[in-house]
Amino acid sequence: MITIKIAFTDRDGLVKDDYYKEGLAMNQNKARKRYAENLGLEAQGQINTDTGSVAVVLNDAAIGHYDMLNVTMIHPTRSHNDMSISVHKKGNNTYIGQMNLNPQPGHWWFRLSPEINNWYIEGRVRLPDEQLVLLK
Repeated sequence: MITIKIAFTDRDGLVKDDYYKEGLAMNQNKARKRYAENLGLEAQGQINTDTGSVAVVLNDAAIGHYDMLNVTMIHPTRSHNDMSISVHKKGNNTYIGQMNLNPQPGHWWFRLSPEINNWYIEGRVRLPDEQLVLLK
């Protein structure tokens, strides 16, 4: 009985409603990822779960001038836990931002992209045990 109640009340975060749209989005994501690889983009992200601060340091790849970048923290199975953070330029290749909520413990995808969203780099981190993440 408990299992039946859970099955009917807990929405499964792994099931997508529209597989066709998801397939198109996957192809666009691959192109954006390839573009970042061609530019030679890499970065290191740091997440402080105690203070909620997020810092990103980009390598010296020629990406142009961005005053702000977007960090998306993606929970692998529960999309309602995902969060977006704006990180603002504070030095040559350093960007700083602040989380509104503390992320739940566990594995997270950490994705960095510009506002125009033409490339992204990402890495995986296990919070709160790891606080550094390499983005490629």
